[in-house]
Amino acid sequence: MFSFAWKWKLASLLSAAALTTSAAAADFDGMVSVGQHQLQVAQAGDGPYTVVFEAGFASDQSVWRKVAPQIAKQAAVLVYSRAGYGQSPARAQPLSMEQSAAELAEVLSQRKVAGPLILVGHSYGGFLIRHFAATHPQRVAGLVFVDPADEGLETVLKRVDATRVQQDQRMLAASIPPKWQGELQTIQKILDAGRLPATPELPDVPAVLITSVQSRAGSDFFQETPEAIKIKRERHAAFMTQFSSGAHVYTPNSGHGIQMQEPELVIAAIGQVMASATQNAARVARAQARQTLMGELELGAALLGKQQQDAAASRVAAALKASQLNEAEINTLGFDLLGKAKQPALAALVLAYNSQAWAQSHNAADSHGEALLALGRPAEAQRQFERAIALGQAGGAREQAMAGYRQHLLSAQQALTQP
Repeated sequence: MFSFAWKWKLASLLSAAALTTSAAAADFDGMVSVGQHQLQVAQAGDGPYTVVFEAGFASDQSVWRKVAPQIAKQAAVLVYSRAGYGQSPARAQPLSMEQSAAELAEVLSQRKVAGPLILVGHSYGGFLIRHFAATHPQRVAGLVFVDPADEGLETVLKRVDATRVQQDQRMLAASIPPKWQGELQTIQKILDAGRLPATPELPDVPAVLITSVQSRAGSDFFQETPEAIKIKRERHAAFMTQFSSGAHVYTPNSGHGIQMQEPELVIAAIGQVMASATQNAARVARAQARQTLMGELELGAALLGKQQQDAAASRVAAALKASQLNEAEINTLGFDLLGKAKQPALAALVLAYNSQAWAQSHNAADSHGEALLALGRPAEAQRQFERAIALGQAGGAREQAMAGYRQHLLSAQQALTQP
């Protein structure tokens, strides 16, 4: 679970209690009430996402000081210290994983952070962001795991060398100050069980996992040996297969504290997740807009069935304008209605809007003409084909396109001469 040697070097840094953002730069830097207790919280930055940082075991919010200020330049940032760390007072009893995740939810509520959220978790913080994401899936837009804890790793390592795993546990417990023994016991119960408490599945959001593959042959700690690191790497890779959009990054240059030793990796991972989340949000918005548009087109088709041509044209035009589809997308939609859906009258309204909205497009004019010809209105179609040819000549259309326009014009003229 931990890279132990690094962890206890870090412990000496905690007394500095440096916030990830300076008091001058922070939007908020103080204590937040969670029930009858207080937690140390800092916020800074602004943007479409709030990036929430969850520190690992024996770590306060200061471990993000090389990462969070850079992220605050492009997003809102929230860092905090769990009970018993930094300036957050300890509790009489250690908190369970579920209780710690619930307190994070309360912090977000108190600070009026509505989301969408990008959760970043290091070590034990990986457990916490997984629990939060599983229980608040609609709020989470992305996940970044920084050498996260693995609930099943010790179970697997015990099959390799149970004695050395137990030795790791004893050495770790002996190194821990009394004030952190409670949380260590909470974590060890999870590792002994080999699984997290039952929760729903994680949301399938963009995710990046960064794994330290730095090993030390002959280390006193079994989990730092090449054999154990290989198993950890394989398990991390397997964990990432649940995400449709994700990346697994390996680094041999950092130990467990990647955010301190190679902060640029964490910064890049957060940037990648935010970019993917933005693309996902755009796709979802476009899908919703298309669904709304199709509903409006169905209403337009119903008006056509009632011979209410003008009302149908107005409804279709308003729906297409609101959809913000581009010329090519509307053209494709029109031909889908003309061909696959066998709705030429509705297709003609869609393509008529397209030729009006993009009045200088020879392709839009030609497409409108094709719909009119399919409706048996060759005179109107002829005018659109003539317009397409004129626009194409003025705009330098390729000869292949011009040949198509001339052929369509000929078809309209032939239709006009037929009895």
